[in-house]
Amino acid sequence: MEFFNAEIVEIKELIHNAKSFLFRLEDGKHFPYQAGQFVMLKANLHGEEVKRAYSIVSPPPKDFKHAEYIELIIKHVPGGKLTDYLFCLNEGSLIEVAGPFGQFILKEPIQEGDIFMATGSGIAPFMSMLRKVFRDHNPKEFYLFFGVRKMKEIIYADELYQWDKEHENFHLIICLSNPEKSWNGEIGYVQDLLEQYVDGFENKQAYLCGLPIMVEQSKQKLIELGVKKENIYHEEY
Repeated sequence: MEFFNAEIVEIKELIHNAKSFLFRLEDGKHFPYQAGQFVMLKANLHGEEVKRAYSIVSPPPKDFKHAEYIELIIKHVPGGKLTDYLFCLNEGSLIEVAGPFGQFILKEPIQEGDIFMATGSGIAPFMSMLRKVFRDHNPKEFYLFFGVRKMKEIIYADELYQWDKEHENFHLIICLSNPEKSWNGEIGYVQDLLEQYVDGFENKQAYLCGLPIMVEQSKQKLIELGVKKENIYHEEY
């Protein structure tokens, strides 16, 4: 596994425990990747080499020239060796990166009625996928089911709601399992809302990413509804 240096050029707080990190790879290093792939970050902490995987949230560049920038969502894990370290870094700091890795990638072009289902930080690979879909002006109808516990945990809320407002072919369903009193949207679990929003499942494709229990239950539900097993792609977080 070959690692190379990357500079943190921008840090943004997304929610109370997750940040967006924008990295610029070392001079001359280009990084062609596919929507949905991840990278490995590495740091030497107190004599111990610590490595963790993070999904890329930026869309693949249109041209090879700009393939040296990648954006990651990094969620702080209390007591997590690498996230504790990363959350102490500032813009201009360096980190070692390897990749890209992974086969959980967008099958292009997307098909009519494609279904994306995420929980928590499992939204990360879908941000890369959907940013690419919107950039490419794909007219097909598709759905994003996104489940979190509370409103304050909706990562990239502004961007998601803006997409929902601007694109008639995009259907955003956000579901909270333990909502605040002010929430007036769906309550419960994403896997229980499929039939309410999607008409017909034959020939549909589905992408699942998030908690293992959501992935497994959603997979079984989709198969029961008529989605072919080979048309369900998943990644557990």
